[in-house]
Amino acid sequence: MDLEGGGSQTFSVNSAYNLVRKDLEANSSPIFCKLWWCKAVPSAVLIAWRLMENKLGTRVNLSRRGVLVDSSMCSLCGKEEESCRHLIFDCNFARRVWCLCYKWLGVLVVSHFEPKINFDQFRMSPASETVNIVWNTIWVGVVSEIWYHKNNIIFKRGVADAFEVFSLVQVKVWTWISINFRSVSFSFSDWCLEPMLCMRLIT
Repeated sequence: MDLEGGGSQTFSVNSAYNLVRKDLEANSSPIFCKLWWCKAVPSAVLIAWRLMENKLGTRVNLSRRGVLVDSSMCSLCGKEEESCRHLIFDCNFARRVWCLCYKWLGVLVVSHFEPKINFDQFRMSPASETVNIVWNTIWVGVVSEIWYHKNNIIFKRGVADAFEVFSLVQVKVWTWISINFRSVSFSFSDWCLEPMLCMRLIT
C-alpha cells in the first residue's frame, strides 16, 4: 500500500499517522478555520470544503476515478468540461448567479477561479469579524446552491435558472444567520433590500 506517494507497497503505522497528520494540518489552516466558522448547515459547509479540496463529484473528477460518464461537458452550460473550478466559478450559469449576488451586496469583484483564493477574497476588509462570518456564509450558500441546482438538473430534469439559485441563497442564508445569531431581528424583506445594513446590526 502506497500511503505517501513513494511507490512503496509496505504499510506502517508511522506512514499512516503521517498521512492523517498532514490532512489535519491542512484542514486547520486559516482558510479552513474561516470555513468552519460559517453559520451554514454542515451539509453546505461540507460541499464548500469538498470544492476547496477538488473532491466534488464533477464529471471530470468522476471520469478520473474510473466512473463511466456519458459526457465530461458541464451540466449547466454544456460548453466546457465540468471541473470544480468551471462548474462553480467559470461557467456562464455560475457567473450569472455570482453577478446577482454581487449586485445584491452592492460590490464589484474580480473573482479568482481558485476556490480557496476566491473564498479568502470574499470578505469586507474594514468590516467586523461578525460581518465577515456572514459574508463567508453567503459564499457557502452560493457554492452549495449551484451544486444542488446542478444535481437537480441531472437527477430531476430541472431547468437551469440562475435567479432561482440566487433567491434560494438569500432565503437559506437569512435562515441560517437568524438561527445562529440571537441579535438578528430584521425581516427577510429587509435582508433582501438592505443586506449590508442588516449585517451591521448583527452582534
